[in-house]
Amino acid sequence: MRRHHDFHEELHSHRRGPHGHGRRRARRGAMVPIILDLLAERPMHGYELITELDTRSGGRWKPSPGSIYPALGKLEARGLVTSIEEDGKRQYSLTEEGKAVAANFAKHGVTLPWEEHDLGGHGELRRALAELVGPARQIGRFGNEAQTSAATKVVKDATAQLYKILADGPGEPES
Repeated sequence: MRRHHDFHEELHSHRRGPHGHGRRRARRGAMVPIILDLLAERPMHGYELITELDTRSGGRWKPSPGSIYPALGKLEARGLVTSIEEDGKRQYSLTEEGKAVAANFAKHGVTLPWEEHDLGGHGELRRALAELVGPARQIGRFGNEAQTSAATKVVKDATAQLYKILADGPGEPES
């Protein structure tokens, strides 16, 4: 097993779309710290990883299944990730060694694709939205009726507050 690899450089290397903007592409090998970082939060299916990356980057970075699934297979072969079959889908989670490697990446300040660009000055808003989507999805999928109802109210209240901010015009919204 490799002990150290400089993923920092790989994560900062990207290609722009055909028109000089749009989705970004991480260099080969960059998927390792990205997947480990996401799985450190919670177990996920491969498609969840793809959609989470798309959401967190504000739609600017969405890996293909052809990059996620082979990387997951390699991580599993290296003993960093384990998987179980759940509802016809393979759910991936970190092993103890995988948790240690993920912590090491975090400790050394590896920049992830959704952290590397300010996303047009609105990166903090997009990250906050991505943080909201994760638990909302979990409640929608696994929550009971009371949890789903409470979560729906929170989201509707937040939506109303956002429209109020828009209606107040430029400047600081009233509290």
